[in-house]
Amino acid sequence: MPSSSLSARPSRRSPLRRVAVAVVAAGALLVPALPGSASAASAPVEPVAAARPTPESPVSGKAVPALRGDAARAAAGAELSAQVLKRGEEFQAGHEQRRASADAVPLPPWSGSLHSVWGTFPTVVSDGAQATHTVNPGISIPSGNPDVVYAPTLVPSGKTCIEVTTFYWQGGNGVGAWDWCAASPGFAAVAWIDSTFLSTYTTTFQGLPAYEVLDVQTNALTNSWTAYLYNYTTSSWDALFTSADPVKLIDPHGGWSMFEVYTEYNSATGEGYYCTETYGTQFHAANLQVKLNGTWTALTTANSSVTPPGSVSSTDFGCYGLSFTLQTANSHWQVSH
Repeated sequence: MPSSSLSARPSRRSPLRRVAVAVVAAGALLVPALPGSASAASAPVEPVAAARPTPESPVSGKAVPALRGDAARAAAGAELSAQVLKRGEEFQAGHEQRRASADAVPLPPWSGSLHSVWGTFPTVVSDGAQATHTVNPGISIPSGNPDVVYAPTLVPSGKTCIEVTTFYWQGGNGVGAWDWCAASPGFAAVAWIDSTFLSTYTTTFQGLPAYEVLDVQTNALTNSWTAYLYNYTTSSWDALFTSADPVKLIDPHGGWSMFEVYTEYNSATGEGYYCTETYGTQFHAANLQVKLNGTWTALTTANSSVTPPGSVSSTDFGCYGLSFTLQTANSHWQVSH
């Protein structure tokens, strides 16, 4: 067992990064229309980020290449599905609680899964959300590592049908659409974060690859929702998934944009398994805005809540060295490791 003193812990090196390349199948999908000064010569040249799309940017009528239906559920695996379903049930019951502790306190061993979240929680019932999500294609969770990182994961409001989540686990790195309106909720579409995804759906945001997501209600009567990813090669929105359920219209709660982990104790390191694999990474959800009464509005302290970063401890997440930042309250959160 390592020493309980943080200062006595040996220095850690960033693990070898690799891009997980997976073959994805394109699925047919009916896409509804949307309603309505110079650097020094020695310094590296930063790629120019593309202009940020708006909800009114063109819809392509095409689908994001992804696994769908049973293939998506199989790709995500039973464990991931069980975790997301359990978390959703906990949120409905108001079980999202933060624990207060200090980083100077050694992490106690635990058994089973430690589940923690942090991020922005809209307090309004919106008709859609748009956000910039960074991705870390170099994260490589090895086979046998039980941990899963969902970051960022986005739900506009309680009446939405679709949660869009970026996930990292031993089965691969992907962007998935979770269907909350299905008779049996589960992953309905999974697009792997491979070289094709990166070249098509990402641009540069604060030095990291990032995709733009739009999760919006497209029919108020049937409560139909479509999640889109912005295609930077065609300058238009491609549909990831569509689902509908009018019963969800009565759901009164807001949604979430958050950093979420399920981790188990690694006795060899004294922390969660995922910590070694994510060392040196950053996770951002930025430019968060929601659609209220037909108007797109940035998330602020008036329409959302955030646990103050200073009161969140990395020990809450079973990991040394995590830092939590609000770059813009409350529309841009960052978790660094």
